[in-house]
Amino acid sequence: MVKLNDEMQKALSGLLFLATASKDGIPNVAPMGANIVVDDETLIISDNFMKKTIANIKENPVVAINVADCRACSLQFKGKAEYVVEGEYFELTKKWMAEKMPNIKPKGAVVIKFFEIYSVKPGDDAGKLLETDD
Repeated sequence: MVKLNDEMQKALSGLLFLATASKDGIPNVAPMGANIVVDDETLIISDNFMKKTIANIKENPVVAINVADCRACSLQFKGKAEYVVEGEYFELTKKWMAEKMPNIKPKGAVVIKFFEIYSVKPGDDAGKLLETDD
């Protein structure tokens, strides 16, 4: 898995856009704000209201993420997602959601490990692969 540096971790802790696709390739992009980076390889997104996103992840776990503030972090992240409703990551999600938004109870957690990072900065390096786990 790709290691996330401090800049990447900070960017992934803010508003981001999570792209998924069904097994038939039907795309879905949704804004996500209930996210936490738990270590230099793992992002968790709390499932508070997801429907199509979770259905897609269960069919096709490959996801892409762009952060909302592309000027602060001009990167696209690609990874593999797992949906969990029990265990360490779900317990962690319930704990930080109780602190962040106590009136919302998570239904589950999307756990993402990244395998590629691309530049989305305008210019000659737009679309350039920056990091890979190969």
